[in-house]
Amino acid sequence: MNALPSSNLQHDFSGYREFTRELRALAVLPRIDGDKAKRVAACLDGTAGAELRRLVGLEIRRARGVFFTGSKLAEKLFGSLTFDPHVHFIYDPAVGAADLLLAAARRLPLAGNLSATLKAWGGCLAGTDLQPEFVEAAKFRLALLARQRHGGVAKLPPGWRKLLPFIRVGDGLKQRKLYARATHLAMNPPFLTSDPKADCQWKGGRISDAAMFVVWALEHSRPGTRLLAVLPDVLRSGSFQHQWRERVSDLAEVCSVKHHGIFDDFADVDVFRLEVLRRAGTDAKLRRWPKPRTRANGTVGGYFDVHVGRVVPHRDDESGPLRRYIHPRNIPVWEDVIRISEKRRHEGLAYQPPFVVLRRTSRPGDPYRAAATVILGMKPVAVENHLIVCEPRDKSADTCRELMTSVHTQSTNDFLNQRIRCRHLTVGAVREIPLPDGFPKSD
Repeated sequence: MNALPSSNLQHDFSGYREFTRELRALAVLPRIDGDKAKRVAACLDGTAGAELRRLVGLEIRRARGVFFTGSKLAEKLFGSLTFDPHVHFIYDPAVGAADLLLAAARRLPLAGNLSATLKAWGGCLAGTDLQPEFVEAAKFRLALLARQRHGGVAKLPPGWRKLLPFIRVGDGLKQRKLYARATHLAMNPPFLTSDPKADCQWKGGRISDAAMFVVWALEHSRPGTRLLAVLPDVLRSGSFQHQWRERVSDLAEVCSVKHHGIFDDFADVDVFRLEVLRRAGTDAKLRRWPKPRTRANGTVGGYFDVHVGRVVPHRDDESGPLRRYIHPRNIPVWEDVIRISEKRRHEGLAYQPPFVVLRRTSRPGDPYRAAATVILGMKPVAVENHLIVCEPRDKSADTCRELMTSVHTQSTNDFLNQRIRCRHLTVGAVREIPLPDGFPKSD
């Protein structure tokens, strides 16, 4: 994952030069064997990310969206693919230290000698990044991999960097020629959010940089290009990302959408692996983004109107009618609540009991993903936006209690763990929660 533009970017990441100096020292060794061979193997595996964490502060890494992929995730992304340097051209627009390109290079054949191998690889591997230290590390790691695969004996030829002409400093959202040439695009783009470009037709408001990278890449690649990406799970499962999924489906045939889990032990965000094929024509009917499976026994959305609570604390003015007020800290879970002592003024929508609220903050590992409370009483209730409101269409308190019982199950956990992995439940995911046969019994 590469860094985003910044006027002081070089200063921010200058500490990483310590690692690039070690890579340089290893690359020019007369022979790579013994302990040095073990160190090279480590530098080609997880050390690049470990050194990033050691040498660059977390605040800077988060602010710039810089987290390296790691070899295990990179290997899973490429799967069983193999590459021919005479046929394929693989481009990573957010190359970082080249974890993805290393995985691609392991799938390329060796030539007769080290120089010929580097020349062949350099003709079909491309990567850009805004950070010069990362680009330098990417070149050295590719050179070390080539030396390793040739047995560690052959020395790097003079001027070997010129054999990797497409590994260079650059903005991954401006490389039209590389996108047009690529047969394969591999990316782990920044997960930050920013304002969309003026010509962005598929989403308003702030959007994920990863979403922009994917759409821009597809819009500028040629028909038949295969895109492989590691992306934040919210793009797969979030309700507000529906337009992005539709745009991807318009541009490409969706070959595979596979949930991965936590990015790594140090970046606590769920990700998924996406594989799509740029469409050759305008027919966008086949192989679109997979839709959730319909369930014969019904879903929450079939019996409840589902909304996010309307009160945004610390932003909404406390004006209007004085309402009973609930938020996750003043109501228990798995209980009926009728007495609500806390109140606040709220001009917006308040909800008339009975209804169910689910806590929005929810992720795999929680004992129950859909922690529920039934709200009773005669007067409308103002609900904070960290709660999801489920209003029964039959206006029945018994139906609300049935829902609370239904989501207090491992089957609901299993469904939500597959359906959505990000930090918050969405209205779309809650509507799709399956309900047991015969629900509701009050019918």
